[in-house]
Amino acid sequence: MKIGIISDIHGNIFSFKEIYRQLISEACDMHLFLGDVCGYYYHQIEVIDLLLTLPRLESIAGNHDRMFLRSMKNEELLREYTERFGLSFSNLKETVTPKHLKFIQDLPREFHLETQNGIIAGFHGSPWNPIEEYVYPDSSLERFSNIPYDVVFLGHTHRPMDRTVGKTRIINPGSAGQPRDGGWPSYGIYHVETGQLEIKRVPYDVKALENEIIGRDDDNAYLVDVIYRIQGESES
Repeated sequence: MKIGIISDIHGNIFSFKEIYRQLISEACDMHLFLGDVCGYYYHQIEVIDLLLTLPRLESIAGNHDRMFLRSMKNEELLREYTERFGLSFSNLKETVTPKHLKFIQDLPREFHLETQNGIIAGFHGSPWNPIEEYVYPDSSLERFSNIPYDVVFLGHTHRPMDRTVGKTRIINPGSAGQPRDGGWPSYGIYHVETGQLEIKRVPYDVKALENEIIGRDDDNAYLVDVIYRIQGESES
C-alpha cells in the first residue's frame, strides 16, 4: 500500500495545484490529509474541491480549521484572528458554502489504520493533544516510546521530519502551503510494506501568491515574508 501524505495547505491553491498534479501521478492507494485547510491564504474552497477528488481520502482537523469554526460564531474572535493571521478567515466566512463548511465541521481529531505491518495513526499535533501540540524535528520524543502505534503521522510544524523512537516511527510530510524550513512546499509518500518514505518538494509560482496578497490589501506582513523563506529565492 502506498499512502500520499499532505498537511497544512492553508488555502494556498498556487502550491497545492502543483502538489495535486504530482500526487495524482503517484497513483497512491490512499491519501491522508493531516489538517489545516484553513488560515493565512484565500482559496480554501478550491483546495477542498481538489482534496475531495483524491482517491480514498482520509482527513483530520488542524488548529486553524477549528479556529475558523470558532470565529464563525464570534465576531470578536474573528477580529482577533484577522489581526494575527490576515484576511483569510473573513474571506472564507463570506464565501463558504454549506458543502465546504460541512467538510471543515466533520473533520475528526485523529486517524487510525491497522495494517499487516502495524498500526498507523495520524494527528495534526500529537497523540496527547491532537489539535494544538507542536512536535518539532528537534523535540524530545521520549513519550513516543510507549505508545501503541508503529507509525505516527503528524503535521502542524510546517517542517518535514522522520525519526524513530523505540518501535515507533514519527513522520511529518512538511507543509503543502507554507513551509517554514527554507524549502519548497512538500508532501510525503509512504510505502507501508517496505517502510520507505519519500519527502518530495514542489516549486510553485510564489509571485502569484504575493500579488494576490497585495491585491487583497492584506497588510499582515508575515503572509508575504514567510513564502520567501525558500532556499535560493528572494523578493528581488
